Amino acid sequence: MPGQEPAPTPHNRSTTRRVVTVSIVVLVVLGALCGASFIPKVANHFGYALPGEEGLPYRVHYNGRDYRNNLTCAGAQWCAGERTPEPYCTPRAGLDLGEGNRETGLVKVDDVFTMFGPSHPVFTAGVPQGEVVTRVIVEAFNDCYLIYGLMGGP
Repeated sequence: MPGQEPAPTPHNRSTTRRVVTVSIVVLVVLGALCGASFIPKVANHFGYALPGEEGLPYRVHYNGRDYRNNLTCAGAQWCAGERTPEPYCTPRAGLDLGEGNRETGLVKVDDVFTMFGPSHPVFTAGVPQGEVVTRVIVEAFNDCYLIYGLMGGP
């Protein structure tokens, strides 16, 4: 009859069921990946920050090298006990930029990506062209900086 839909065949039902099952599996996997990106261990491994004032990872990557700071770990529990009673960060005026670098100040060279938040600028202080950067300075939040030291050797 005109205007009537044909009755579903067993083949059509099995194809529809397969498409729904695959779609559900894909959504579950994507959800798990999105959720895993907020785990501090993952953020520390890949060197990106999590949202929040103390969300910076313990290791950041700049110019093919890794730099480490023991005061932060993207909120992971393993470093909470290792922290010394030092303040989490240093105001810009309190940064030790080394001899002769007070005049040149900080030079922005990169950013640390933040999951669902603004990136954190990465700075160097008075490094002559061609020399290995032994430390980078990352702005955690407004006038709060962390110094990361070079991991490994030059």
